[in-house]
Amino acid sequence: MCYKAIIFDLDNTLLNFDLCERKAILGTLEACAISLNLHGITETIFLQIYETYSSQYWRQRDVFTPNELIEMSYESTLTELNLKIEEISHLGEIFWEIFNHSSVLEPDVYKVLTVLARNYRLAVITNGFISAQLPRMQAAGIEHFFEAIVVSEAIGFAKPSPEIFYHALSKLNLTSAEVLYVGDSLKHDYAGATQVKMDFCYYNKKNQNLPQEAKPKFMINELLNLLDIFK
Repeated sequence: MCYKAIIFDLDNTLLNFDLCERKAILGTLEACAISLNLHGITETIFLQIYETYSSQYWRQRDVFTPNELIEMSYESTLTELNLKIEEISHLGEIFWEIFNHSSVLEPDVYKVLTVLARNYRLAVITNGFISAQLPRMQAAGIEHFFEAIVVSEAIGFAKPSPEIFYHALSKLNLTSAEVLYVGDSLKHDYAGATQVKMDFCYYNKKNQNLPQEAKPKFMINELLNLLDIFK
């Protein structure tokens, strides 16, 4: 293999997005002194309802600000569960403060990056907001590993758009053939990498069956397996 660089997805590849989000959702309730236990509501039920509304509202992210989307998600969830809070305008700020400083790493991330950085240039391509992605990497203590960090908000293109991949390649001054991309999403990561003819390593941590048309160059279910590929 003649790779000169490895580009990583961020959420659910290097950082565990689901756990970071869960921490922020529940942490916001705690900060507002809302006790689910006192109302006989489990965390699981609250999260299920919240995430249902959240997924609906985030489809309108071109219309509303991130704070507004979070506040709408809380308001609908609290209303459905008959929980009352006098003021919701600050919930978005609290949520982002917690979320943006969450640093739940996927297993063995630091070890893998430490080893790979000895011989390869490293970069990140991530969909999301600059105000969230960069602080989360800093909180996790991994930002120093990466020569380039490309965030969709900063350039106006998001995965799987090929433009965001070409932007990263231009920052590294490399061709697609010189780079391996590692990510957990066939829809965003694999589709985007394929469009620019970049080899793809599928981080399939849930051991899901691949659709017949998906043919990643490599597939791993643990990030440590990357070190076997680059022996």
